[in-house]
Amino acid sequence: MHPVLLALGPLRIYSYGALIALGGVLSAMIWKAKRERMGLRSDDEFWLLLNVILFGGFIGGRVLFILEYVPFRAETLWSAIFSFSKGFSVLGAFVGVGGGVWLFCRRRRLEFLRLIDYVCLIAPFWHVFGRLGCLAAGCCYGRPTRLPWGLRFADPAAMVPGSWRGLPLHPTQLYEAAGDAAIFLALYFAVLPRAERGRLPRGFLAGAYFAAYGVLRFFVEFCRGDTVSGFMGMSAGQGLSLALAAAGAAFMAATRLRSPKCIPS
Repeated sequence: MHPVLLALGPLRIYSYGALIALGGVLSAMIWKAKRERMGLRSDDEFWLLLNVILFGGFIGGRVLFILEYVPFRAETLWSAIFSFSKGFSVLGAFVGVGGGVWLFCRRRRLEFLRLIDYVCLIAPFWHVFGRLGCLAAGCCYGRPTRLPWGLRFADPAAMVPGSWRGLPLHPTQLYEAAGDAAIFLALYFAVLPRAERGRLPRGFLAGAYFAAYGVLRFFVEFCRGDTVSGFMGMSAGQGLSLALAAAGAAFMAATRLRSPKCIPS
């Protein structure tokens, strides 16, 4: 895999950032097409929301990455904070985006549950591109494996440990990208139509996404080679994933209880 997509003298365009940017553009196009259903009253509100998502996701994802992987006094602390090629935790983005959208709705007097459903609808689609970026950069790599689909990272710029470079590793980036794609398709074609017809309460889709991604990430962590120790024999990522799945399930249950008029189908 090739972390650097294009090099022009001192200018470096990283594959990781380029793929996330591509996913962001495509995601913004889908959100734009659904602006009115999201409850946004103008294009200005749409672009403001997009900035909230970008900054909230970046800040939340970067902060959790720093807390998990970078010692506070490490020489690489500042380079990790301002890096454009690595250093992001999607679990932290859940907090950053969710908090940012909530504050946005409070400020603009919009319905939070309605809006967060559509944000979470497109989030797994965008995440597919993020995981492909991880694959190109060699981050979020898997453990060594003898399975025939193991991937080898030979580029010295890849973030795979030197002792594992050239060995077949679990393609955990592709495992998660495939899972995210499945979640997106399920939400878009199975959950969204029922929510838009009033068969499911607002906020249910967001809860379903949190729960589904939490379960997906919990199992992918078994194959990850860059995990951080957590508690009870689990990695930190698994602990956070279980918390996210539980929060998603509770969120779905709460929306059901608040909307008893929804007709099961």
